[in-house]
Amino acid sequence: MRKVLLATTALVALGGVSAASADISISGSGTFEIEDSGANTTYTSDGNIVIKGSSTTDSGLTLTAVQDTKFEDSTVADSYIDVAGDFGSIRMGNTDNALDRMDGALPENMDLEGVADTNVAGALGGDETGISFMSPSFSGITVYGSTTAEGASTGYGVNYKAGGIEVMVQADSDDGTAVAGKFSAGAVTVQAGAINVGSGATKTEYRQVGASYTMGDLKLVATSQKNGANKYSNIGAKYTVAPGLTVAAESGSQSNTNNNGTWVQVAVKF
Repeated sequence: MRKVLLATTALVALGGVSAASADISISGSGTFEIEDSGANTTYTSDGNIVIKGSSTTDSGLTLTAVQDTKFEDSTVADSYIDVAGDFGSIRMGNTDNALDRMDGALPENMDLEGVADTNVAGALGGDETGISFMSPSFSGITVYGSTTAEGASTGYGVNYKAGGIEVMVQADSDDGTAVAGKFSAGAVTVQAGAINVGSGATKTEYRQVGASYTMGDLKLVATSQKNGANKYSNIGAKYTVAPGLTVAAESGSQSNTNNNGTWVQVAVKF
């Protein structure tokens, strides 16, 4: 009875599509983390609950509504609707824009936590309230773009993926650019990227490399990131204890500030 009520409520938001085609799911994760910065040790918890309703129209459109809520303080992390079809997908609301969702080739995304880092990670995309478009893949090529109200922030990009190779190129309305490459062969993945944010005297340049190695349920990761004199490196490991349960640890250091830290996490997903 409760599931039917949830489905009916979601369908109203999605435009009254027949109840027979509704699909409602609830998922999420919870984490407990310990971080030692050298000066002190802190305990933190985090997590989210995602409610997703989706349906398919007679014309073949897939309609999705999502709300992602942080369960530790009940604030909304993401809330959006998505319309997808043969043309690609359009996503509208408060969520990661298209550039953020497609920048997985950047080495900073290999980083498990970024413990002890300071001003070494850079990206063009992010969390915002706007509209994003993503095309279907044509011969491995995907084009995408995003904009906020009145074009205050816009960006676009192209990704190419074939086998174990992925290449990403992005640009935004603030003269920012980002390029990255990813190569995977068996258990090994190597990534490299360069990001330029701003222009002229305000330009900030980031350089990154990273590698990972997977052995069954264990994944080892190492990255090196740089912004001018800010140089950061880290190593980490993530282990799947059982389906839905993982433990992870990371050690990071920044040479120019002598900033060092360690981090441990236990995560449960459902």
